[in-house]
This record gives sequence, structure tokens and C-alpha cells, in this order.
Amino acid sequence: MKNLNKLLPVINVVLTIGILLFLAFYITSISDKNEYVYVDNIKLFNGFNMSKDLSDIHTKKIKRQTKKLDSLYQLFQIDIKSKDENKIKLSQQKVQKEDEVLSEMKNYFSKEVSQKIWDRLNLYIGEYGKSLQCKIILGTQGGGNVMYADESVDVTDALLKYANAKYEGE
Repeated sequence: MKNLNKLLPVINVVLTIGILLFLAFYITSISDKNEYVYVDNIKLFNGFNMSKDLSDIHTKKIKRQTKKLDSLYQLFQIDIKSKDENKIKLSQQKVQKEDEVLSEMKNYFSKEVSQKIWDRLNLYIGEYGKSLQCKIILGTQGGGNVMYADESVDVTDALLKYANAKYEGE
């Protein structure tokens, strides 16, 4: 019994140290999980290969349409000098029609193509968040809802690498 009484303080110290070490490791492991992270939406969108691919395709189409419109406008300027009202009216209608086509092309790219890109990115963001066990991935644009976040929770580059790999079929 006397030997047990002498060991009790030692056992208490060892148990206390063990509990403290457990708590220290537990708290450290929780904070290392990056449950709350953010991405720079603009950097993510612009760096995403699908954005680049679709932008290249639509930029070429828009440039062709712009050249066509410029040519028609030059012809319209020539027709104005001719003072032929029918020719001027017909030329003006062609310019207006092609200008509307150009506006529709730009509108389509800015709305629908961008939405397709975000739909794909959101799919990858969800997969990425689940793989890291994130509770929240916030998006920021510099002037958005997240006005400051420590750079250690910025996962933009890692998410961009993940999304591009998925897009490329890796």
C-alpha cells in the first residue's frame, strides 16, 4: 500500500502530461485541416484552361465579325458619298444587322459561355472541397464579401491546378 501511495503522484503527473499532449496534438490537427479556405475567383476563372480554350474560340469569331462589320461600314461611308438614298438605306441596314450579330456574339460569350465555365468550375470546386474536408470555400474578388483572409488559407493555385487537371482528363 505504501508503494502505491508513492506511485500515485508519478502516475498523476504522467497522466496529466499525456492528456496535455493529446489536447495539443488534437488542436493542431484541427487547425491544419483548413476547413475554411478561399479562392480568388478572377484568378481561378482566368487561369482555368476551359476559359482559355473557349475564349480563344469566341475571340476568333468576334474578330471575324468585327472585320466584316468594319468592311460594311467602309462601304456604307462610300455609299453616303454617292448620295443614292436606296443604296444608303440598304447599306445602313446591312451595317445594323451585322452590328446586332456582333452584339449577340459578345453577349453570348459574356453570359452563357461564362456560365458554362462556372458550372464546370463549381463541380471541380465541390470535389476539391470534399477531398480536403473543407467546410467552406469562399470566393473573393478583392472587393467582395471577404475583405481580408490570411494567405495561408488561399487555395486558388492548388484548386486551379486540380481543376485544370480534371478538365484535361488527368
